[in-house]
Amino acid sequence: MLKINKYLPQKFFLIIFCICYSVLAFSQKRKTDLYIEQLNNNQFIIDHSQKATFKINSPAAFKLIKIGKSASEKLLKILSDSSRIIMTHLVLSHIYFKKVSFAGPKTLVTNNGDMNKYFLGEEKAEGLVLTETTANDGYKLFITPNDRDEIINYWKKKIIDPKKTEPSTKRKP
Repeated sequence: MLKINKYLPQKFFLIIFCICYSVLAFSQKRKTDLYIEQLNNNQFIIDHSQKATFKINSPAAFKLIKIGKSASEKLLKILSDSSRIIMTHLVLSHIYFKKVSFAGPKTLVTNNGDMNKYFLGEEKAEGLVLTETTANDGYKLFITPNDRDEIINYWKKKIIDPKKTEPSTKRKP
């Protein structure tokens, strides 16, 4: 008579479970990579018809916010990309703080024309200072190298070693 191991059905179930879990985890990783590739600063739109409001035109950003902290290290890697820093910071802020503050503009008059400064971040923590100039063809939004470096260092500490991250004084423009 053929003797069947009484643990065989449990082992089979465990193997099937592990395979399914691996496939789902791999699929989630691929989706995260795809959503990150889709982020760019053009998806962040300042609404100039109202003071201190903005719009997000990025389904990928909302998907990354839902994925949550498991996407953080990959987002951290693209923070230094000047064409994606605003949206990356915005997604990380939503993941970690659930709410994002937007303040401004604070207008500075320079020899080259007016410059608007905005604050994007968590009200009681670090935020990204956005600088905007007006040109003949519309508004140009950019991040100064100093502001970029500060926010990259903040997120590195927050994600890699959260115990070292202390809320600094508010960085309003």
